[in-house]
Amino acid sequence: MSERARLLHDSPWQGVLHLTGGGTGMLSELLGEAGASRTLIEARIPYAEGSLETLLGGRPDQACSAPTARALAMAAFQRALHHGARPAFGFGVTASLATDRPKRGPCRAHLAVQTLGHTAQTQIALRGERAAQESALVKFAWQTLLGALDLGSVPQAPIDQVAAPLEWQALISGERRSTSANEAAKLILPGSFNPLHDGHERMMAVAEARLGQAGVFELSVENPDKPLLDYIEIEKRQSHFDRPLLLTRLPTFRDKADEFPGATFAVGIDTLLRIADPRYYGGAAQRDAAVAAMLDAGVSFLVFGRLIDGTFQNLSHAILPEALRGVCTEVSEDEFRADLSSTDLRRRTTPDPPAA
Repeated sequence: MSERARLLHDSPWQGVLHLTGGGTGMLSELLGEAGASRTLIEARIPYAEGSLETLLGGRPDQACSAPTARALAMAAFQRALHHGARPAFGFGVTASLATDRPKRGPCRAHLAVQTLGHTAQTQIALRGERAAQESALVKFAWQTLLGALDLGSVPQAPIDQVAAPLEWQALISGERRSTSANEAAKLILPGSFNPLHDGHERMMAVAEARLGQAGVFELSVENPDKPLLDYIEIEKRQSHFDRPLLLTRLPTFRDKADEFPGATFAVGIDTLLRIADPRYYGGAAQRDAAVAAMLDAGVSFLVFGRLIDGTFQNLSHAILPEALRGVCTEVSEDEFRADLSSTDLRRRTTPDPPAA
């Protein structure tokens, strides 16, 4: 009999588990205690690299890491909400255990819990043979989950967490599409800002000078085919700004146009090419319909050049539908050029796992 499984089953919580590289013993214990159907909606074990990439909508910068655990937890939480769970939780575990292959870095695990109210994360170093590591991980996983859901009665793992303000919760639940009044945003620079860098700030300065008005940076917590951003990630990205950041749940530019009619969007040429690419819509007809809807909303684009495949490209180089080109204005290379990207910065700053 499992007291810790019974604690969860006797609570009102319902959730989804995403477990990789260990922690499956927790699932066996959860299912072995009567009442599992009250708690567990579903569980997935994306063990293979391709399965993990499918679940997260792309290859993570590092598979066994805190951001990956949080993304797994958020994907699980979204599944729980989809199935009507209230209150809902998502639990993500990514681990690197002893194996018969050479390893990069020590054996360890990252764990995260996502609810509507908060994101929690923690980690554990794993030592000894694989069986001992799995046993320690299962114990730690139960401590983490029960602690994050405030179901005490067991020793608690140390947890870092961010409690979400109500407007963030409204975005994640789908009750709101943005955290700002629509009429306040007429010049918008959208991005992932992971991280914010000098190029973003220079783009905004040029755009504000061009249009003679103050602009806002916009971060969408939703991107197509990926889990929503968790609260720890939102707080981290927001902390880089010295001005208010507009948070939205607007994954496409058609969504942005609907929410902010008449706005001018400051974008890189790479973003504009994606807006014009039929592959992102399912075909040219669907692309043209989306562009027509954007134009009906009265939006326009201020387009900045970017280095693409070693060549600096700007609006004059782009092949675009004429209707879309008609609402675009080019910023010349002389006025703005910044070759560094957020992806480059992440590659430079993401540390390797510490040596064992």
